[in-house]
Amino acid sequence: MEPVLSSGTTTGTRLNYGLLIRLSVMMFLQYYVWGIWLPMLYQHLGPNDLRLSEREIGWIFTVYGLGAIAGPFLFGQLADRYFATEKLMGATHLIGGVLLIYAASLTTFWPIFLALLLYCSLYMPTMGLSNSITFRSLGDENRNLFPIIRLWGTIGWIAAGLSFAAYLSSEHIAALRPLFDLVGSPSYKDCLRGAGVISLLYALYCFFALPHTPPIPVKEDEVTTPDEGEAGAVKARASAVLECLELLRNRSFLILIVVSGLIGIMLAFYFEKENPFLEAIGTNPKRIGAYMTIGQIAELLVMTVVPLSVARLGYKWTMIIGAAAWALRFGLSMIGYPWWLMIASIGLHGFCFGFFFVAAQMYVDRAASGDIKATAQNLFIFVVYGFGTVLGSVLGGELGHAFGSNWTAIWAGPFVLTVLCILAFAALFREEEIRKPAVATDSLVA
Repeated sequence: MEPVLSSGTTTGTRLNYGLLIRLSVMMFLQYYVWGIWLPMLYQHLGPNDLRLSEREIGWIFTVYGLGAIAGPFLFGQLADRYFATEKLMGATHLIGGVLLIYAASLTTFWPIFLALLLYCSLYMPTMGLSNSITFRSLGDENRNLFPIIRLWGTIGWIAAGLSFAAYLSSEHIAALRPLFDLVGSPSYKDCLRGAGVISLLYALYCFFALPHTPPIPVKEDEVTTPDEGEAGAVKARASAVLECLELLRNRSFLILIVVSGLIGIMLAFYFEKENPFLEAIGTNPKRIGAYMTIGQIAELLVMTVVPLSVARLGYKWTMIIGAAAWALRFGLSMIGYPWWLMIASIGLHGFCFGFFFVAAQMYVDRAASGDIKATAQNLFIFVVYGFGTVLGSVLGGELGHAFGSNWTAIWAGPFVLTVLCILAFAALFREEEIRKPAVATDSLVA
């Protein structure tokens, strides 16, 4: 049997390669699913396939933001209080896979919007839940290993982009003809069908391969007997959501969450607008998915130095470096040429994601007590991928409608907002210890 792992609230956690491999495969599949459909969704919805309007596309891109609003707090509460986290993930990916395959068959705005909204309400919480499983399995002493495991999510995203780009160019391969006779020739809608199939496989992996991660049990002294209660009632355990929101009383944690949400606006804007921008400057649309993996390749390299940067520079300056890379990326996009520089600058996405978002997730885990870690991670998902995505996607659609092909004007908005975020974060964020209540510990058997 593999060693017993602590809940993340004690020291001396023992690890082995088997556990690290299983967590890494989880991250690979988690982001492989997303990396197939999100970067290529515009090509399916836009002029190369369904020909929906820019405004309709903008609203469809809000679905993963709306899903991050609707789902994370509910699923965080369920994982922290009621159900094993890996079982919740398995159920959501099983249902989600069916929804993606169904969405690929739809051709008009409202059915696509509603199907993807329901899917994202299931998928987006699993981003926080996968982080929670990882942090609890690693324990506090090994938190600095999180970026190494998380980079396998980046590898999954890269593999998704490259494999789907190769798939789109494979229709003339004779050996694949029986497959195409069965499912049809390669098309952009297959970004949804392919993601659905992988999601079904991932669901099985969650059910049968992930470490068992149950809710942390209530301590005896957390329960009030009928004689002790003011009204003679049993005191229910505090809501994980309410406990998590208490963290916002700390100024630095509040600043981190607010700035992360604003940076999340730019992240959504990038995912929506980078694809048509690259096509507008002369990039073959079938190769855009492959080119966009440059950002994830850079992210791989960045992930390996995030723990060192946090140790040497601290969370604050690590995250400022990440946000500054984002500002530089938008500034170069405002210029719009030469083509090779626009392609190369995609790599700056990796610096922003690794140095800002991954470091922020590490800080959130540090700030949260052991029994609300899943909810705290989903608070971060709610703000970045919920609030940020909805505003960023709507903003992208409206700017695209207003400015058309004037890419200098389109990229100016996120550039200015990112610079303002950097200045506010530098002035207001302080690295300080956040006092956490003591909680009961449990054991995770890997």
